[in-house]
Amino acid sequence: MKKRYKLLSILIIALVLVADLHAQSTAHVAANIKGLNDGKIIFSYELNDVLYQDSVQADKGIFSRKIPITESVRCTLSNSVNKQISIFMLEKGSVTISGEIGKFYGLNISGSKENDLLNAYKTALYASPNKKPKPTGDEENDKKAIKDFVSKQQVFKDSVLSTFVHAHPDQIAAAIAILDLYVTYPDRPKAALNFKLLTNQVQQSSYGKRIKTFIDAAVNTKNGAVAANFSLADENGKRFSLADFKGKYVLIDFWASWCMPCRKENPNLIKAYNQYKDKGFTIVGLSMDSSKENWLMAVEQDKLPWLQLNDPKTTDGAAAEIYGVKSLPANFLIDPSGKIVASNLRGDALELKLKELLH
Repeated sequence: MKKRYKLLSILIIALVLVADLHAQSTAHVAANIKGLNDGKIIFSYELNDVLYQDSVQADKGIFSRKIPITESVRCTLSNSVNKQISIFMLEKGSVTISGEIGKFYGLNISGSKENDLLNAYKTALYASPNKKPKPTGDEENDKKAIKDFVSKQQVFKDSVLSTFVHAHPDQIAAAIAILDLYVTYPDRPKAALNFKLLTNQVQQSSYGKRIKTFIDAAVNTKNGAVAANFSLADENGKRFSLADFKGKYVLIDFWASWCMPCRKENPNLIKAYNQYKDKGFTIVGLSMDSSKENWLMAVEQDKLPWLQLNDPKTTDGAAAEIYGVKSLPANFLIDPSGKIVASNLRGDALELKLKELLH
């Protein structure tokens, strides 16, 4: 009998632990949105390059949903009524949403400490005491005034972010703040300085890893470094990786249909390609277009004959992140052993480098 009670106790404890683990991995969302009526709400977020999406039908603007999350995430809500979106921090536990459909972008979120912190940070960030100078008609002085203003603004933003990260190093909101200020608008030294302040747990979060990838790209893309592998699909969905081109000199070309400097470089790439394609050289285009139609139209217009792959996540995609690409055009020349031998070759530079390597 005692053994039976003991086994029952162990089972109950195990069930409690499982239930607690489930609760800790779930965000319980309850919402009341005026004007939504019986419209549909779509939740979406991305972690570790995996997209999560779910939807729920409202009843007179009221709905609830349990959203599985492994860590606090930046979540996007969209609705079927006016197609507006709202972005907020979603975390484990109970989160309440209220507001009206006409101001969907400004929904009230309660129950998420991460969301409150990030909102407070953004408020502080935009409360700059610096005022943009008005034009005086003196071109030289106006340029100097704008330059001084931009410099002061950056100093102010750096101070606000540093204060925020020092105060909340254990919050994922701090990692997101670093991402937004120093990865989206790339500044590796400042990203690295603030990344060191984060707790180990936040550094190991999905957002922390993205910052680390950006920081590490400075070393990983130096000449002599082994080029990072990637996997992207062509227009038919067939996937290719860098490993498929081992044994050749290959230029990885990051570009986009909307990037005019990229388009102007294409004739130089075509010239080099035609001259060295039979001597162990090829090009792989990595399009950063979110629109497949625009991407393929540009390929046809510019008559690009080499393999074209696409990342619709643009410069937020995995390939761009591991190579530290935040602006276009960008390219990396990789030798037959898989090592980077040159980067950002423009004009005649590619042709001259290939002449050096292949003659």
